Amino acid sequence: MNLNYLRVPVIRKFYNMVQLQLLLVFLTSLLFQGSEQAQYSPSNRIINGENAVPKQFPYQVYLKEHINYDWKGICGGVIISNRTVLTAAHCISDSIDSLKIYFGAVDITNIYETGQQRLIVKRKNIIVHSEYDPHKLLNDIALIRLPAEILFDEYIQPAKLPDPDKLYDNEIGVVSGWGIFDRNSWSTPNNLQWFNVTIFPYEECKRLVHKYEGFHASFYPTSNICLKPSQGLTCNGDSGGPLAIRNEDGTSTIVGLTSFGLEDTCEPNMPDIFTRVSSFLQWIKENE
Repeated sequence: MNLNYLRVPVIRKFYNMVQLQLLLVFLTSLLFQGSEQAQYSPSNRIINGENAVPKQFPYQVYLKEHINYDWKGICGGVIISNRTVLTAAHCISDSIDSLKIYFGAVDITNIYETGQQRLIVKRKNIIVHSEYDPHKLLNDIALIRLPAEILFDEYIQPAKLPDPDKLYDNEIGVVSGWGIFDRNSWSTPNNLQWFNVTIFPYEECKRLVHKYEGFHASFYPTSNICLKPSQGLTCNGDSGGPLAIRNEDGTSTIVGLTSFGLEDTCEPNMPDIFTRVSSFLQWIKENE
Protein backbone atom coordinates (compact mmCIF):
# COMPACT_ATOMS: atom_id res chain seq x y z
CA MET A 1 0.00 0.00 0.00
CA ASN A 2 1.45 3.39 -1.00
CA LEU A 3 1.40 5.82 1.91
CA ASN A 4 2.13 8.79 -0.31
CA TYR A 5 -0.98 7.98 -2.32
CA LEU A 6 -3.12 7.64 0.80
CA ARG A 7 -1.83 10.90 2.23
CA VAL A 8 -3.78 13.03 -0.21
CA PRO A 9 -6.59 15.46 0.69
CA VAL A 10 -9.32 13.07 -0.46
CA ILE A 11 -8.74 11.00 2.68
CA ARG A 12 -10.50 13.41 4.99
CA LYS A 13 -11.78 16.23 2.79
CA PHE A 14 -15.30 15.90 1.41
CA TYR A 15 -14.28 15.50 -2.19
CA ASN A 16 -16.31 17.49 -4.72
CA MET A 17 -16.68 14.45 -7.02
CA VAL A 18 -19.00 12.58 -4.67
CA GLN A 19 -21.34 11.82 -7.54
CA LEU A 20 -18.49 10.11 -9.39
CA GLN A 21 -17.65 8.11 -6.27
CA LEU A 22 -21.24 6.99 -5.93
CA LEU A 23 -21.21 5.82 -9.54
CA LEU A 24 -17.97 3.92 -9.00
CA VAL A 25 -19.34 2.32 -5.83
CA PHE A 26 -22.48 1.28 -7.71
CA LEU A 27 -20.54 -0.23 -10.61
CA THR A 28 -18.17 -1.99 -8.24
CA SER A 29 -21.11 -3.47 -6.36
CA LEU A 30 -22.49 -4.88 -9.60
CA LEU A 31 -19.18 -6.47 -10.54
CA PHE A 32 -18.13 -7.70 -7.13
CA GLN A 33 -21.38 -8.02 -5.21
CA GLY A 34 -20.47 -11.23 -3.44
CA SER A 35 -17.05 -10.15 -2.19
CA GLU A 36 -18.30 -6.64 -1.33
CA GLN A 37 -21.00 -8.03 0.94
CA ALA A 38 -18.48 -10.25 2.64
CA GLN A 39 -16.02 -7.41 3.21
CA TYR A 40 -18.29 -4.58 4.34
CA SER A 41 -21.26 -4.17 6.63
CA PRO A 42 -23.42 -1.05 7.08
CA SER A 43 -22.03 1.29 9.71
CA ASN A 44 -23.15 4.71 10.92
CA ARG A 45 -20.12 6.93 11.25
CA ILE A 46 -18.46 10.19 11.99
CA ILE A 47 -17.70 7.13 11.85
CA ASN A 48 -19.76 5.53 14.67
CA GLY A 49 -20.24 8.86 16.38
CA GLU A 50 -23.05 10.39 18.40
CA ASN A 51 -25.20 13.45 17.71
CA ALA A 52 -23.86 16.61 19.31
CA VAL A 53 -26.13 19.07 21.11
CA PRO A 54 -26.01 22.88 21.11
CA LYS A 55 -23.14 24.41 23.14
CA GLN A 56 -21.31 21.05 23.37
CA PHE A 57 -18.54 22.02 20.93
CA PRO A 58 -18.53 25.83 20.82
CA TYR A 59 -15.04 25.90 19.26
CA GLN A 60 -16.07 23.82 16.23
CA VAL A 61 -16.72 25.45 12.85
CA TYR A 62 -17.84 24.16 9.46
CA LEU A 63 -16.31 25.36 6.19
CA LYS A 64 -17.82 25.73 2.74
CA GLU A 65 -15.68 26.72 -0.24
CA HIS A 66 -16.85 29.03 -3.03
CA ILE A 67 -15.71 27.86 -6.47
CA ASN A 68 -17.30 28.68 -9.82
CA TYR A 69 -20.32 30.41 -8.27
CA ASP A 70 -21.18 27.44 -6.07
CA TRP A 71 -20.81 26.68 -2.34
CA LYS A 72 -19.60 23.21 -1.36
CA GLY A 73 -19.04 21.83 2.16
CA ILE A 74 -15.45 20.69 2.58
CA CYS A 75 -14.00 20.64 6.09
CA GLY A 76 -14.12 21.53 9.75
CA GLY A 77 -12.07 24.00 11.74
CA VAL A 78 -11.35 25.28 15.23
CA ILE A 79 -11.77 28.74 16.77
CA ILE A 80 -8.67 29.82 18.72
CA SER A 81 -9.46 33.54 19.10
CA ASN A 82 -12.12 36.05 18.11
CA ARG A 83 -10.17 36.71 14.89
CA THR A 84 -8.57 33.32 14.14
CA VAL A 85 -9.65 29.84 12.98
CA LEU A 86 -7.39 26.85 12.35
CA THR A 87 -7.99 24.14 9.76
CA ALA A 88 -6.01 21.66 7.66
CA ALA A 89 -3.90 22.96 4.77
CA HIS A 90 -5.31 20.32 2.42
CA CYS A 91 -8.76 21.87 2.88
CA ILE A 92 -7.61 24.98 1.03
CA SER A 93 -7.52 24.35 -2.71
CA ASP A 94 -5.86 26.79 -5.11
CA SER A 95 -9.20 27.49 -6.78
CA ILE A 96 -11.00 28.70 -3.64
CA ASP A 97 -11.96 32.37 -3.86
CA SER A 98 -13.67 32.50 -0.46
CA LEU A 99 -14.89 30.43 2.47
CA LYS A 100 -18.18 30.50 4.34
CA ILE A 101 -17.62 29.70 8.02
CA TYR A 102 -20.42 28.37 10.22
CA PHE A 103 -20.01 29.26 13.92
CA GLY A 104 -22.07 27.84 16.78
CA ALA A 105 -23.74 25.33 14.47
CA VAL A 106 -25.01 21.84 15.19
CA ASP A 107 -27.47 21.45 12.30
CA ILE A 108 -25.73 23.12 9.35
CA THR A 109 -28.92 23.03 7.25
CA ASN A 110 -30.92 25.09 9.73
CA ILE A 111 -30.38 28.79 9.00
CA TYR A 112 -32.64 29.67 11.94
CA GLU A 113 -30.74 27.55 14.47
CA THR A 114 -30.28 29.38 17.76
CA GLY A 115 -26.67 30.47 18.24
CA GLN A 116 -25.58 29.84 14.66
CA GLN A 117 -23.64 32.57 12.84
CA ARG A 118 -22.09 32.60 9.37
CA LEU A 119 -19.23 34.67 8.00
CA ILE A 120 -17.64 34.83 4.54
CA VAL A 121 -13.85 35.12 4.35
CA LYS A 122 -11.90 36.01 1.22
CA ARG A 123 -8.96 33.89 0.01
CA LYS A 124 -6.49 36.65 0.89
CA ASN A 125 -7.31 36.07 4.59
CA ILE A 126 -6.33 32.38 4.45
CA ILE A 127 -2.72 31.42 5.20
CA VAL A 128 -1.48 27.94 4.32
CA HIS A 129 1.76 26.79 5.92
CA SER A 130 4.60 27.62 3.53
CA GLU A 131 6.14 24.15 3.94
CA TYR A 132 2.93 22.20 3.48
CA ASP A 133 3.60 19.01 1.48
CA PRO A 134 0.38 17.88 -0.27
CA HIS A 135 1.84 14.48 -1.14
CA LYS A 136 2.86 13.42 2.38
CA LEU A 137 0.51 15.86 4.16
CA LEU A 138 3.37 17.29 6.19
CA ASN A 139 2.73 20.64 7.91
CA ASP A 140 -0.96 20.14 7.21
CA ILE A 141 -2.20 23.33 8.82
CA ALA A 142 -3.77 26.58 7.68
CA LEU A 143 -4.92 29.71 9.48
CA ILE A 144 -7.96 31.82 8.66
CA ARG A 145 -7.94 35.48 9.68
CA LEU A 146 -11.48 36.66 10.26
CA PRO A 147 -12.35 40.04 8.71
CA ALA A 148 -14.32 40.97 11.84
CA GLU A 149 -14.23 39.87 15.45
CA ILE A 150 -16.63 37.04 16.17
CA LEU A 151 -18.66 37.68 19.31
CA PHE A 152 -18.32 34.94 21.91
CA ASP A 153 -21.35 33.61 23.75
CA GLU A 154 -22.49 30.27 25.16
CA TYR A 155 -22.66 28.82 21.61
CA ILE A 156 -19.35 30.16 20.31
CA GLN A 157 -16.11 29.94 22.31
CA PRO A 158 -12.43 29.48 21.45
CA ALA A 159 -10.40 26.40 22.28
CA LYS A 160 -7.19 26.92 24.21
CA LEU A 161 -3.87 26.26 22.52
CA PRO A 162 -1.90 23.28 23.89
CA ASP A 163 1.03 23.29 26.27
CA PRO A 164 4.17 23.19 24.06
CA ASP A 165 5.90 20.83 26.50
CA LYS A 166 3.07 18.34 26.88
CA LEU A 167 2.58 15.28 24.66
CA TYR A 168 -0.92 14.33 25.91
CA ASP A 169 -0.01 10.63 25.63
CA ASN A 170 -2.81 8.24 26.67
CA GLU A 171 -5.17 11.10 27.51
CA ILE A 172 -8.84 10.91 26.61
CA GLY A 173 -9.86 13.37 23.93
CA VAL A 174 -12.87 14.05 21.75
CA VAL A 175 -13.19 14.34 17.97
CA SER A 176 -16.07 16.04 16.16
CA GLY A 177 -17.18 16.85 12.63
CA TRP A 178 -19.75 16.69 9.83
CA GLY A 179 -17.80 14.16 7.77
CA ILE A 180 -19.12 11.03 6.06
CA PHE A 181 -20.95 8.75 8.49
CA ASP A 182 -21.86 5.94 6.09
CA ARG A 183 -18.94 4.69 4.02
CA ASN A 184 -21.23 2.62 1.78
CA SER A 185 -23.34 5.54 0.54
CA TRP A 186 -20.84 8.35 1.25
CA SER A 187 -23.61 10.15 3.14
CA THR A 188 -22.84 13.18 5.30
CA PRO A 189 -24.92 14.20 8.33
CA ASN A 190 -26.73 17.46 8.91
CA ASN A 191 -26.04 17.15 12.65
CA LEU A 192 -22.56 17.47 14.13
CA GLN A 193 -21.12 14.09 15.20
CA TRP A 194 -18.57 13.26 17.90
CA PHE A 195 -16.83 10.40 19.71
CA ASN A 196 -14.32 9.96 22.54
CA VAL A 197 -10.78 8.82 21.72
CA THR A 198 -7.48 7.84 23.35
CA ILE A 199 -4.32 9.60 22.22
CA PHE A 200 -1.51 7.18 21.35
CA PRO A 201 2.12 7.85 22.33
CA TYR A 202 4.24 8.78 19.32
CA GLU A 203 6.41 5.63 19.31
CA GLU A 204 3.39 3.32 19.60
CA CYS A 205 1.69 5.10 16.74
CA LYS A 206 4.83 4.92 14.62
CA ARG A 207 4.95 1.15 15.16
CA LEU A 208 1.31 0.88 14.10
CA VAL A 209 1.94 2.95 10.98
CA HIS A 210 4.92 0.72 10.26
CA LYS A 211 2.70 -2.35 10.65
CA TYR A 212 0.29 -1.10 8.00
CA GLU A 213 2.65 0.87 5.77
CA GLY A 214 6.06 -0.85 6.02
CA PHE A 215 9.11 1.30 5.35
CA HIS A 216 6.97 4.40 4.80
CA ALA A 217 6.74 4.67 8.60
CA SER A 218 10.23 6.18 8.55
CA PHE A 219 8.53 9.35 7.23
CA TYR A 220 6.19 9.60 10.22
CA PRO A 221 7.03 13.01 11.80
CA THR A 222 6.73 14.12 15.41
CA SER A 223 4.43 16.89 14.18
CA ASN A 224 1.75 14.21 13.81
CA ILE A 225 -0.41 12.91 16.64
CA CYS A 226 -2.54 9.80 16.34
CA LEU A 227 -5.44 8.04 17.99
CA LYS A 228 -5.70 4.54 19.33
CA PRO A 229 -7.65 2.46 16.78
CA SER A 230 -11.31 2.01 17.66
CA GLN A 231 -14.75 1.68 16.11
CA GLY A 232 -14.94 5.49 16.01
CA LEU A 233 -13.17 7.10 13.07
CA THR A 234 -12.96 10.38 11.19
CA CYS A 235 -13.74 10.25 7.48
CA ASN A 236 -14.01 12.49 4.40
CA GLY A 237 -15.32 15.90 5.44
CA ASP A 238 -13.87 15.82 8.96
CA SER A 239 -10.54 17.32 7.83
CA GLY A 240 -9.30 20.30 9.76
CA GLY A 241 -11.67 19.54 12.62
CA PRO A 242 -10.63 19.28 16.25
CA LEU A 243 -9.03 16.68 18.44
CA ALA A 244 -9.60 18.31 21.80
CA ILE A 245 -9.04 17.67 25.50
CA ARG A 246 -11.74 18.70 27.95
CA ASN A 247 -10.37 20.70 30.89
CA GLU A 248 -11.67 20.61 34.45
CA ASP A 249 -12.86 24.22 34.22
CA GLY A 250 -15.18 23.36 31.33
CA THR A 251 -12.94 24.76 28.59
CA SER A 252 -11.26 22.67 25.89
CA THR A 253 -7.70 22.53 24.56
CA ILE A 254 -7.08 21.84 20.88
CA VAL A 255 -4.26 19.31 20.48
CA GLY A 256 -4.82 18.11 16.90
CA LEU A 257 -6.43 18.86 13.53
CA THR A 258 -7.88 15.97 11.52
CA SER A 259 -5.44 15.20 8.70
CA PHE A 260 -5.56 11.70 7.20
CA GLY A 261 -6.15 8.00 7.71
CA LEU A 262 -4.30 4.91 6.53
CA GLU A 263 -7.28 3.60 4.57
CA ASP A 264 -9.30 5.65 2.10
CA THR A 265 -12.35 3.48 2.83
CA CYS A 266 -12.54 4.76 6.45
CA GLU A 267 -12.17 1.31 7.98
CA PRO A 268 -12.62 1.06 11.77
CA ASN A 269 -9.77 -0.12 14.00
CA MET A 270 -7.20 1.85 12.03
CA PRO A 271 -5.16 4.74 13.51
CA ASP A 272 -6.33 8.26 12.63
CA ILE A 273 -3.57 10.82 12.06
CA PHE A 274 -3.84 14.47 13.13
CA THR A 275 -1.64 17.55 12.82
CA ARG A 276 -0.07 18.15 16.25
CA VAL A 277 -0.99 21.76 17.03
CA SER A 278 1.79 22.21 19.62
CA SER A 279 4.35 21.77 16.82
CA PHE A 280 3.05 24.94 15.16
CA LEU A 281 2.56 27.37 18.06
CA GLN A 282 5.29 29.75 16.83
CA TRP A 283 3.86 29.67 13.30
CA ILE A 284 0.39 30.44 14.66
CA LYS A 285 1.74 33.33 16.72
CA GLU A 286 3.51 34.81 13.70
CA ASN A 287 0.50 34.59 11.42
CA GLU A 288 -2.65 35.21 13.47
